[in-house]
Amino acid sequence: MKNIFILLFILAWLGTYAQDSELCYNVIYELSQKKYHGRGYYKDGDIKAASYIKKQYENIGLKPVLDSYFQEFSFPVNTFHGKVLMSVDGEALQAGKDFVMREYSSGIKGEYDLYYVDTTDFNIEMVLSDLEKPENKNSLIVIDFMFFHHNAKELGKFYKSDRPGFIMIWDTPLKFYKAYSSFTVKCAEIWVSPDFPRDAKTVKLNIENKMIDEHKTSNVIGYIEGKTQKDSLFVFTAHFDHIGVLGKKVFFPGANDNASGVAMLIALAEHYAKAENQPDCSMLFIATAGEETGLRGAYNYVENPLLPLKNIKYVINCDMVADNSQDIYVEISESGERGLDLFNNINSKNSYFTKLDLGELAGNSDHFSFAEKNIPAIFFMMKGDGFAIYHTPEDNNNTISLDNFPKLYKLISEFVETY
Repeated sequence: MKNIFILLFILAWLGTYAQDSELCYNVIYELSQKKYHGRGYYKDGDIKAASYIKKQYENIGLKPVLDSYFQEFSFPVNTFHGKVLMSVDGEALQAGKDFVMREYSSGIKGEYDLYYVDTTDFNIEMVLSDLEKPENKNSLIVIDFMFFHHNAKELGKFYKSDRPGFIMIWDTPLKFYKAYSSFTVKCAEIWVSPDFPRDAKTVKLNIENKMIDEHKTSNVIGYIEGKTQKDSLFVFTAHFDHIGVLGKKVFFPGANDNASGVAMLIALAEHYAKAENQPDCSMLFIATAGEETGLRGAYNYVENPLLPLKNIKYVINCDMVADNSQDIYVEISESGERGLDLFNNINSKNSYFTKLDLGELAGNSDHFSFAEKNIPAIFFMMKGDGFAIYHTPEDNNNTISLDNFPKLYKLISEFVETY
């Protein structure tokens, strides 16, 4: 009920910018439902989400660039859709809460002794010597993740050994550091919460992974032709894929990451698709697949563009924008710096956010593939309370905040009208 009131407030606040936009704001709720299986690669969750987005494009009045809204492509991906069971000294742990899998981990089955790495008096030679002892030959290595990270050059060699795997202690809430991988390592890597016992003797595991050699999916692309500058193009992007599931029971809704970005994409599309709001420049709306597996959809588009990349005026990428932060995090391509000045001016004039918090350009979302092509691009993300729980089952409809949604909507639309 609270979210319904918030939605009604937002619609009223947006006024003429988003009349009759309730469907667009319901996108964030729709895509978070279990029937999409976390928009991952289980039971075609991402493909079902793509079909839903296509219907929204059709209802709004967007046109496909060519004969289809879908831009198909495929890629390999490692998944954990089978059994995901773990117990320590006979006590069962809960997947998604007490433990998760590293995205490139292999599967593992059996009962194993545990070898705890002494991080207070660490000596790599002593560790290596201990692990060669007969009683430790088949042990899983238990180690603090950050300690491993800082000593990865020395400890990373275990990935190439016959060691069955690692148990890495990570801060809470546990999350998939990265969502999916297109490769696997020989050993298993399991992340556990700080509650993992420091004196356990054995662990029993039955974790199944499956490498899908060629997962087929699609970007969903809609088009609005400009009135006077048809060959000049604004591009709006947001990825719609997410973590999916871990085993048969753990479901990752991905309400903030990134059903929220898709909702913003559709809200903007609905506005500009109306005859009275038809823009001077053309507009392309790209809902990308495969972002969680290395920006696959965005890279597929820039390598196979439906319209010339040289025609792009600006790319605007929204990822995790249903959060309660006072400022908004941005990244900018080198060629997009003039646009950042305009964004800052608009924001200062209207006090939408306390500031645009500029970070270093990184390959963390779909804007990066465009930036590598020297295309003006900006990335928007909010780092509030919801940021701490992205890539966890807690990123759901009850933990998002929509208070900033109309502010970002207006910031973007005013930029498009001015740039």
